[in-house]
Amino acid sequence: MALLDNLLTLHRVDSQVRALRGRVDSAKTYLDAQDRQLALLAKQKADLETQERQLQAVIHNLGLESQAIQARVDKLRGELNQSTNDRQYKSILNELKVLETQKDEAAKRELDEMQRAEDTKKRLEVHVATTAERMKVREVAKAKFDECVKDVGDRLAELEAQRERAALAVPERERKVFDKVADETGGESMAEITVVDLRHREFACGNCNIEVPFEVYARLSSNSDAVIQCKACTRILHLAEENRHDPDKRDKAKFEKTRKL
Repeated sequence: MALLDNLLTLHRVDSQVRALRGRVDSAKTYLDAQDRQLALLAKQKADLETQERQLQAVIHNLGLESQAIQARVDKLRGELNQSTNDRQYKSILNELKVLETQKDEAAKRELDEMQRAEDTKKRLEVHVATTAERMKVREVAKAKFDECVKDVGDRLAELEAQRERAALAVPERERKVFDKVADETGGESMAEITVVDLRHREFACGNCNIEVPFEVYARLSSNSDAVIQCKACTRILHLAEENRHDPDKRDKAKFEKTRKL
């Protein structure tokens, strides 16, 4: 077979392989996205739990602080009743005022922290519910991925074997060109030359519609081993079979005509 025919065979098999791989890769990408979401949710949950523990510790400490202030207040009130002079009385009274202010501030801070703790607890509950829903989505994604692998597994292995055999029929240099173009174009490595107007020698790339010189058409029409890429989209150009000038076919046709005579 001519080189371009071998490349077309490789192209057809390669396109099928890429299509099936694309299905599997798409399902795997979606599954991976769910795993990343769950990992992020797990981190957020851990952060919320840490925040809740810290708030509870703050509330506990503020409670101890309030108890200590109250104990001091109770003690000073006892001393106030037992004071023997005006100076001592005023000193105790001033300290009581300061302690009452501190007690009120501590109580306010404790209420604020308790509110924050309550809000954090609610956020944590919502987060747990969100994680449960995301787990369900992940289970569906995993089932679809497994189903996809099962559906295309055997066919993909078969096509990959066919592709390997088809690739062996193409010389290494041309195969590297093919693989590079296929990777860059998502498997669309070949483009048929469109005959716009044969009489006026007008031709175009079947992929990007950029004009193809007549010299390229002429070369490919007489040489199916020529690998020529479109200057615009880099795809490997080829002709439809009816536009090729196959010497073997011409000789055979002449022979048949002579024999009939």
